[in-house]
Amino acid sequence: MPVLDEPLFQFLRVALGTQQDVSCKMNPDNWLSLYRESARQSLIGVVFFALGKLDSSSVPKQVYLRWYYQSQVVKAQNEQMNALASRLTKLFDEQGARTLILKGPANSRLYPDAFIRQTGDIDIWVGGGRDHVLDLLQKMNLLEGARISDHDVLIPKTVFGEEVEVHFGFGVDRRSPSANRRMLAFLDAETQNSTRIDAGFVVPSNKFALVMQLSHIYKHMLGLGVGMRQLVDYFTLLRTASDEDRAEVASLLGTMNLRRFAGALMWVLTECLGLEHEYCLCEPDARRGRVLLREIMQDGNFGKFAERRRGSVWRWWLKNRLRLVTFLPFDLSEVSWFLLRYWASFVFLTPQRLLALRQYKKHHK
Repeated sequence: MPVLDEPLFQFLRVALGTQQDVSCKMNPDNWLSLYRESARQSLIGVVFFALGKLDSSSVPKQVYLRWYYQSQVVKAQNEQMNALASRLTKLFDEQGARTLILKGPANSRLYPDAFIRQTGDIDIWVGGGRDHVLDLLQKMNLLEGARISDHDVLIPKTVFGEEVEVHFGFGVDRRSPSANRRMLAFLDAETQNSTRIDAGFVVPSNKFALVMQLSHIYKHMLGLGVGMRQLVDYFTLLRTASDEDRAEVASLLGTMNLRRFAGALMWVLTECLGLEHEYCLCEPDARRGRVLLREIMQDGNFGKFAERRRGSVWRWWLKNRLRLVTFLPFDLSEVSWFLLRYWASFVFLTPQRLLALRQYKKHHK
């Protein structure tokens, strides 16, 4: 069966309202395969939502019961995440800080049912810049045991019951310095156009989400991997954005080095999920789109099922480097910048890593 007509995509199109019924014939093995692929792509709740629109009597009882149970878990997790997003927003409100809930609960509310999107951690942007946010977290006693990166602070699950990423940056970047400056300036300006929703937290504008999540998906494709859940998120963003918002974002793609990847994404969304052409940011690019689709189907959500993850650390590292080289025809300038910055960072950090290794061996003799 051609991949574009496989059951996963047909059921996703039913869930998203771009197809009324499925044409594939399902036997017990097909149902089990569909369930497993839904799990690989973190789309159990969305595909089960489609079952509610169709005749599900042919689903084997044990598969259906497992699916139903998992869909209820997804619903409960969404409720918990909404409550936590509201709680975090209130905590930072009390400190006089501006916040945005990124992705996660902000995306879930755009789905046909707000409780069918599988959740991850909570991403909350806090305004003021790195030093201000770190001082604020220290004052709130939230830095103990936290992991600080270039973009955010990861607060461990023991504090709030879920992992929370507090962003002082936007967690995305273009590898070209000039494209990156333009994108970050746009995102920073758009933080002013946020909306506080009834759920008790603040969400960014559609323009902010369209740019930030497009860059975020691209970053994951070049990094650990990207899954279909992220593309379903983007489908809902495009469908709910206004014509004016989509037109403005479309006009900026070239200046942010995102047009080639946007073309690939539009192809997957139109071919696999049935996105109507009027919602596209640019013309779909079939050649690059097939590369993106291959990565999604081979590696699963965030690349967690990638074959390259098996084996030793050195084997994994080598396969990741070779994988990036294969992306050069996809976008020569952007991938070249990605590789250049990786190796510059690798060379710069190698002395520190060797020193840390010697100290570790010294204290663990």
